Amino acid sequence: MKKFLVAIILFLMTSSATAQEISPEVNRGVASVKQKKFDFSAEARFFAPNFNAHIKAADFLYNGGRVDLRDDLNFTRGTASEILFKYKNFSVDWIHLHGAGKSSGGEINFSKKIFSGERDSRSDIHFVRLKMDKEIFSLMGSGLEWNVALNALNWHGTTRSENSSATKNYFAVLPSVGINLYMRIRPRLDIYAQFSGLPLGYHGRFSDFESGIKYFPQKNFSISAGWRRIDFKLRRGGEIGNFVLSGPFAGLRYDF
Repeated sequence: MKKFLVAIILFLMTSSATAQEISPEVNRGVASVKQKKFDFSAEARFFAPNFNAHIKAADFLYNGGRVDLRDDLNFTRGTASEILFKYKNFSVDWIHLHGAGKSSGGEINFSKKIFSGERDSRSDIHFVRLKMDKEIFSLMGSGLEWNVALNALNWHGTTRSENSSATKNYFAVLPSVGINLYMRIRPRLDIYAQFSGLPLGYHGRFSDFESGIKYFPQKNFSISAGWRRIDFKLRRGGEIGNFVLSGPFAGLRYDF
């Protein structure tokens, strides 16, 4: 009996020592599989979208119809700066796209002024999204969420000729609902897709689709790349605004 008790004590001591030796490795393995959740994060992105936009208003017409900002005013494709802040399940996304162009020929009624001949134009688009996510389920680094968001777009344009200049603003806000899907495919690698939208029939539409891949070199730092398309159209009375930004992006995110 004494020999049996001694054997049990020796076994427990050996097992405890072995567990202490391997526990750091086990913990590192678990950490590499399941990323720690942080309360606050900040992300900066390089967004290179194709830009298509049409505006029709009583004080903004081209040859009696709508103005195509890219083709009629010859705005060049530019890069957009994007910053995202997230606190728990609430996030703020801000995109700024600047463009400039030269055009000639025809007449443009731009903010109650008529322009003909050569003209220089500048364009600034600001897109802001306030979004709240709610988890549906989560399992081993993968999961599904639903989201609600408020989406605001503001366009500010300026046209100048040799003797005159004028500005025009377009501002609209639309709500949306959607889903977020993310999946862990490797210990430090995620793929994801998220969509939010709102169909308005005759009055317009809004949709925001994004898909990409995210790599975690460290538990609180990630690198992402993917593709995004924002389609914002709203008809109010006789005024119509349609803005589409679509293209690739790359981002760096840090979790605090």
